[in-house]
Amino acid sequence: MTRRDDFAGWWIPRHNYLFGKLTLHAGWYPDYQLRLLRRGRARYDPDRHVHELVRLDGPAGYLQNALAHLNYETVREFVARQYRYADYDAGMLIRQGEIPKLHRLASGPIRQFYWRLITHEGYRDGWHGLRLSALMAYFEWVKLREARKRRKI
Repeated sequence: MTRRDDFAGWWIPRHNYLFGKLTLHAGWYPDYQLRLLRRGRARYDPDRHVHELVRLDGPAGYLQNALAHLNYETVREFVARQYRYADYDAGMLIRQGEIPKLHRLASGPIRQFYWRLITHEGYRDGWHGLRLSALMAYFEWVKLREARKRRKI
């Protein structure tokens, strides 16, 4: 049994508010974030500039109460940010030597849509969940298309 003071960090669930609505499905909750890091026992991965990755020297605990994250106020803000993420993620694919095959341009977005709407029950968030699932499927396609374009350069 690990004592609470032995943890190098804590995973905290996050309530994401997208377009002013609490989003509890479609992969947006519990959306655990590693926070409350113990000094000297946690460090950020210097190679990750987006969606930073924390490396811990020791175990992590889990908290139950969620952190409220007022994520995106408008669809326009969401779309602008997702274009930046897709561009960054396409670059990561290229750096890792992963060139998406042509068939993945179709299958990747379909899988993303299914994963968010069905597997993660995005339908339980109603039209909001459907819209988010469709948007994330589209940006999966944008990422894969960009990676294929860069490969040809």
